[in-house]
Amino acid sequence: MKKIMLKTLAISMFGLIGTTHAMTALNDQELSHVDGQALLNLQNSYDSGQGINFSKLSVQALMELNANIKSLQLGCGGDKGAGCDIDISNIALSGLNPSLDSLGNPVFDANGRASTSAEITNPFVEFAIKGNSAATRQVVGFRVGAEQIVGLLTLGTENSQNPTDGIKSFSGYMKMAATQGEALTKAATFGNTLDESIQGRIKVDLLLAKPERVFTSRPGSEGHTGITVPSMRVNFTMPETIVSGQRINQAVVSNIRSSIKSIPLASGGDMTNVIGTPNWSGDQLYVDFDPLVLNAVGDHAFFKMLPGSSLDNLNMNITFEQALNMIHNIPLNGTGGYLSLQSEAVKWQGTDALDTAQPGWWMSFKDPIQLGYLKTQDEVDISYVLPQVATAITNFLLQPANIINVNTLEAIGSLLSEPVEKKLNIDVGTYTTNTPATLTLQNKILQNQNVTSNCFGGYKFC
Repeated sequence: MKKIMLKTLAISMFGLIGTTHAMTALNDQELSHVDGQALLNLQNSYDSGQGINFSKLSVQALMELNANIKSLQLGCGGDKGAGCDIDISNIALSGLNPSLDSLGNPVFDANGRASTSAEITNPFVEFAIKGNSAATRQVVGFRVGAEQIVGLLTLGTENSQNPTDGIKSFSGYMKMAATQGEALTKAATFGNTLDESIQGRIKVDLLLAKPERVFTSRPGSEGHTGITVPSMRVNFTMPETIVSGQRINQAVVSNIRSSIKSIPLASGGDMTNVIGTPNWSGDQLYVDFDPLVLNAVGDHAFFKMLPGSSLDNLNMNITFEQALNMIHNIPLNGTGGYLSLQSEAVKWQGTDALDTAQPGWWMSFKDPIQLGYLKTQDEVDISYVLPQVATAITNFLLQPANIINVNTLEAIGSLLSEPVEKKLNIDVGTYTTNTPATLTLQNKILQNQNVTSNCFGGYKFC
């Protein structure tokens, strides 16, 4: 039996040998038709402007990673003094969320965020080397990164007013994509401070009175209550913004444009974006002017807005100053990214045109990061804007075309302390286009920055 099995095995081996093809040499033309890809790829390049040789070793592969880092502190102390180049706590990297809730917060499926993985395409390590001879060569920098990253990066755990974790110090380069948003303004009273005084023209139809004169509102006068400005929903557009620097802890976004079509100043106006039910019934302004009679009588009046009055086309330029540790969700939709250390400023190959890594540790993301629809959680105080609005209103009311006509009965009534009531639609668009009203928002909680845990078992961080 054993002899039969050995013979059978020997015959099978000879059969296999007989059908095996030997390696065949290919000429250049034949080789040109062969495709292949190495797992490891080494690239060398030279930047004459910097005098730096770059050597980049990349892995041509797609890697998956789910990771939590309790604390990342790099480049602390040194010649820059106290603090760290990068100081971030409670970092989590996972797969990208498949959907968003009504506020724009990340939502994962029933298995949870911890069951997902970020996709990292072509990770690499790269060295920046100066000098061409063995005696003078020196490594001036190295970096690790990836050509593309798809996943959700979260920083910190609490979306609160004064978080203690997240980005405490950042050195690097990051672009925030242009996006839309909205804020709720806090109800205010206009006209009750000296810098909110307004002027305008009136034409009085009264015997022995000079027809035209200029009036001025007088905050603080008896009976002067001001005008209610209701709480409103204000939409804005945020431009693409670069956040870059060394050891920064705040992002400053300038030139956020907003235009408010209509702010009702009495009942009966456009209430589309008004929050709540304002009460304008007690509103009035005390205004004075040249006396109506014999240069001695009738030098003031009360003024009330009739239903339908409004402030129209107010253009605003908003600056948003946000602590970086209040930005928690950073979706990575295929952007390249790297973490580097360099002894001098280095412009790494293939990075964004404005991204030059500064001495020390540096973190960078190449493509704009979409933060989503930005909506503030608390109301915004607009009292700083009101003096600027007063200037725009005065510019409008002083125009001859916008003179306020006061008839005889109204003029006589004003002598008896009866308020003059007029419907005014004050269009300040012309006066706030080139010089928009400015407003600075600081450290506002954004409703779409709630953090989804990257842990099993209900833990906040693990």
